[in-house]
Amino acid sequence: MLKLEYNANLGRVIRMDDIDTIGRSTYAMLEDAIAAGRMQEALALSEYHLRELRIMHDILMTWAQDIIRFMIVRDAAAGQPVAQALSGAICKAWRDFEFGAAPLRTLQAAIEAAEPQRAAHALERLWLEFKIPHDVLVAWINEMLNYLSKAGEQHVLDSILETHQSIWGDRYATWDRMTPWEKVALTVEGMRGHLSGASRKGDVLVREEEDRFVIAFDPCGTGGVLRRGDPESGRPAYRTDGVNREPHDWTWGKVGVHWYCSHCAIAMEWLPGRRRGHPLRPLDHTLDHQAPCVWYVYKDETQTRAYHYPRTGLVKP
Repeated sequence: MLKLEYNANLGRVIRMDDIDTIGRSTYAMLEDAIAAGRMQEALALSEYHLRELRIMHDILMTWAQDIIRFMIVRDAAAGQPVAQALSGAICKAWRDFEFGAAPLRTLQAAIEAAEPQRAAHALERLWLEFKIPHDVLVAWINEMLNYLSKAGEQHVLDSILETHQSIWGDRYATWDRMTPWEKVALTVEGMRGHLSGASRKGDVLVREEEDRFVIAFDPCGTGGVLRRGDPESGRPAYRTDGVNREPHDWTWGKVGVHWYCSHCAIAMEWLPGRRRGHPLRPLDHTLDHQAPCVWYVYKDETQTRAYHYPRTGLVKP
């Protein structure tokens, strides 16, 4: 059941659906509301859908700008103010361009006028305005991290640690005050915004086990699509040599991990494990590009299963 409501921990509206709909894309939920003539629900979902997409776009842009700044400081010994100004100028259009704003206005006007065909067309335009740059940004980030790795793979870790607070630290600032289901809702929102699933509309699989919630993407809309290709358009996997060649605790001890994907090991397991004693939101990474990506939200993180610890060099307390 759809539950679009204000969350005090996040300070904004988020979908807090029951488990039967939490993984269903907002795109599909909006299509249903339009078809059924539920105007107020459709209008509310349209605003939320744009925000959901924009959150992930802004995260990718923050990451890209931080990598560029890191490159400038490292390679040219530029001062931090110069690097910040230059990286900001390079990324300004990507960050400030009003992706989705015009289609949203058309979509809401069509909803209010009870014109479902025009609304469906505007909804698709809204989605495409984010989908195409989204996939380019993911590949761009992978290539910039690959560039850093050529002078030593440690530089990838250093770069991600430098941007950690502005992306993951801020996003999960209230994580420890959240209920397990709030953590699931925030997690799923992010991967809906990352356009996961075969339709690329943001479909996510969610199920409950006794000690944890299992969240799966087939494929993940970022690294999964980069590695596998885009099932919606038929675009093949992105051609790149941007993978690690040395095993690290922060790549699950593996080689052949795409640099983009390494941030999951770092931000969700390696770094929080060293700060908190246990992973934040562990996952089962696989080098099989056709396999789903599976994440876990533990109901009691201190009871995180033991097998999650050693692959990032952690010892279970």
